[in-house]
Amino acid sequence: SSQETIEPFRMKPFHPSIPCIRWLCWLCLLHAWGALSSKTLDEEGSAVAEPLFLQVALETAGNDAKRDREQLNMTKKDPEELVFMHIPFNFGHTIEKVAFLPQSEGALQNLQYAEAMAIVENNMLTVDERLAMLQSKLGPGGRIWGRMNPALHQISNVTGCPLYFTPSKYWPQDVAEGYFQGQVFGMLRDPYERLVAEFRGNMDAYDSDWGWRRLICDVDSAIKKRMEDIISGALDPCAEQCTFVPQAEFFDGPHGITHPVDNRYFALSANEFLKDHGLASMHITGSDILHVEGCNHVWAGDLSCETKALVRQVYARDFELLCSHFGHCNVHENVCLELVPDMCPGNLAAKQLQGTYCA
Repeated sequence: SSQETIEPFRMKPFHPSIPCIRWLCWLCLLHAWGALSSKTLDEEGSAVAEPLFLQVALETAGNDAKRDREQLNMTKKDPEELVFMHIPFNFGHTIEKVAFLPQSEGALQNLQYAEAMAIVENNMLTVDERLAMLQSKLGPGGRIWGRMNPALHQISNVTGCPLYFTPSKYWPQDVAEGYFQGQVFGMLRDPYERLVAEFRGNMDAYDSDWGWRRLICDVDSAIKKRMEDIISGALDPCAEQCTFVPQAEFFDGPHGITHPVDNRYFALSANEFLKDHGLASMHITGSDILHVEGCNHVWAGDLSCETKALVRQVYARDFELLCSHFGHCNVHENVCLELVPDMCPGNLAAKQLQGTYCA
């Protein structure tokens, strides 16, 4: 026997009359008026506004550009406002932490920072959701700079690094124009000393791997090999989270750094700079500083003259910036950070006598 075909149920099209449309419009207006003029109580007795109509109105009122500005915390700022550019291995994480949690310190600050970073890196949440949660944890007078801003975690199609580690000249124009509203500042570090810190750090977070040379603290041959590879093209400077990109590139373009701070005297130099720009509450103490550990006895003076010549070849513009901005014009000088714990050898006086000087 043949099976009976059952047609699926379909609703008949509804064509409302003009009076019906007018009636619906009046109903919507009355509902909106009621939502604005009265409140209902939730289960716990708290006053809450009728949500549906207002939610729809709020969701449709914005546009993509407005949403992007909100994601980057792009409200119109005072031209004197500071904006931070994070150069890898220049104490950017320390500055971002203290900027997010000014007037907080010690174990409490570390806990709050860990909670904030867990939010920042939670890709299960949208950028809007993460920013809303971060705003609720932001310290009084705090700023969401650099890596702390979830909207800057997108990967650059130029460098392959997150935007917060990428020179601003390579950022998408709308993102750069949104974030860099104000005076752009960043730390500027001696290239020899910076490379020694990168070697000592050997951090997984930067995808760094200095191999067997790091195991035996052979800083000279390790940095020499890196420089040779960069010069030959075997190593992309954007590798390892853009840690080998010259600092000078972060000064380029319309949104480059215009206010460099001398890393040689960190954190004193940063504190003075922030205070001079009305941000004295962002005071960096010794316990705030996030710094490298391991091979603590090595320093810039352990680099051979051949290795230093390669460093000057790769980072020529960085040395020029140090000279023009801070008067550090002796490219043969051996530097360590005497104001930061464990950033100079314990026997510094002896190391200074033994260090290479290649003039």
